[in-house]
Amino acid sequence: MHRHASTAVTRLAGAGLTCHCSKSQHCAEALSLAVLTILLMLGRSYFLSRSIRTPFTARTIMAASKAEVELVFGGGSVGSGTVFEDRSILRDALDVLKKEGVKRLDSAHLYGESESLFGKANAGKDFIIDSKIKGGFEPGSAKKDGVLKGIELSLDRLNVEKLGIFYIHAPDYETPLEETLAAINEVYTAGKFDRFGLSNYKAEDVQKVFDLCVEKGYPTPTAYQGNYSAVARKLEDTLLPTLRKLAISFYVYSPMAGGFLSKTKADIEKGAGRFNESSPGGSMYTKMYKKPAFLDALADWESIADAAGCGKAELAYRWVAFNSQLSDEHGDGVLIGASSVEQLQDTLNNLKNGPLAPEIASRIDNMWTKLAAEAPTDNFHL
Repeated sequence: MHRHASTAVTRLAGAGLTCHCSKSQHCAEALSLAVLTILLMLGRSYFLSRSIRTPFTARTIMAASKAEVELVFGGGSVGSGTVFEDRSILRDALDVLKKEGVKRLDSAHLYGESESLFGKANAGKDFIIDSKIKGGFEPGSAKKDGVLKGIELSLDRLNVEKLGIFYIHAPDYETPLEETLAAINEVYTAGKFDRFGLSNYKAEDVQKVFDLCVEKGYPTPTAYQGNYSAVARKLEDTLLPTLRKLAISFYVYSPMAGGFLSKTKADIEKGAGRFNESSPGGSMYTKMYKKPAFLDALADWESIADAAGCGKAELAYRWVAFNSQLSDEHGDGVLIGASSVEQLQDTLNNLKNGPLAPEIASRIDNMWTKLAAEAPTDNFHL
């Protein structure tokens, strides 16, 4: 019997709804009918509680398994030289995202034509779009003028009236923090964004920003975007405790370590993909992951994927989404990228497979212990 139904029957008896007369058949039938009615009502209530939920998509499968961490489509894979430069292909990708329940896109000034391509595809009609000014990636860009002009540039390119999350992409140590935050407050007061975010800041810098915002009455940061994967977990001990203390959601970029976790040692040594030092970001990813211990770990990673019965990319995404320290309780999320519509659909489908088995997660933890000393922090502090 359903647990709630059993409790209901017990309460009927406890309330004195039992018969003590010598001719109890009629009373027993009445009691049975009452119990049956209650069971039907409970069943209907349970069915309705299940049926009014959102469709069983890539997002809701997480809720059923561990936590409904948010999926965000990363605009770093949208730009000149990508298939998404073709507006019809980008629209197909957006249709897939919408069908699968993804509601947020991420972009940045650093991502070339990403904002403009999203804008031309009218992506803001169906999605919340976040973006970032360069901050420390272009020292001085977080001055007042840079903040005010930067958000207007994003809004114009994206063809939207406001951003979801407005990030500073990295700490701009050449600009006084007070100046940056006063400008952030000005554009927030003007209704240009919903949430203030930081990316690639150290824990102590996050605390400084938060404290100054509280002191001045400015909007405090409520989102942080950082580097996190099975082979880049330093922030679990350094940054994440600060984010939790300050109630700041954590959005993960590079869950596949810049594509490192989908490759072999030979691929990296040949300079495949982002590990071609002449390509945009190639020298950065090479510096972060082209190290003997990391290259040797790729054989272990492939063995773990084989044991899990999945591909290497799927292993990386599922670990971050389900087996890492991300949590729906804190409003965390994962950025997903793709080089084609088909790959995007595959990634979303793979995430429906849910958490990795405990023994698989344990092997990944063991692999991490061998890499922790040489692991990178993020894409800014190299």
